[in-house]
Amino acid sequence: MKNYEISLEDLELEVIIGILENERKNKQKIKINAKFFYQKEGEFLDYRLLRDFIKNAFCQQFLLLEDALEYFYEKLPQNFPQIQQFSMCICKLEIFEDCRVCMKISYP
Repeated sequence: MKNYEISLEDLELEVIIGILENERKNKQKIKINAKFFYQKEGEFLDYRLLRDFIKNAFCQQFLLLEDALEYFYEKLPQNFPQIQQFSMCICKLEIFEDCRVCMKISYP
């Protein structure tokens, strides 16, 4: 059986995420990088649906980066059973002038 990897790189979104007052009112830019590992056993992993699922999840307006990552840790395998492993990194691009703040999770 062959192993495959799909990467979604530099997916930029403007979302409500954060606990500070201005973060709850104003959208901010985030960047998502993710890698998904699967074996093709008949049904392929549709990267268009994967991308749309990630984008649509941010309608929830997560409080913390951890909340978003925990959501994906739980929901991605449920909605895409072909995924055996994945890693996802979410970066806040504008929170500081001199750096980005990023957080990453790996499944399992």
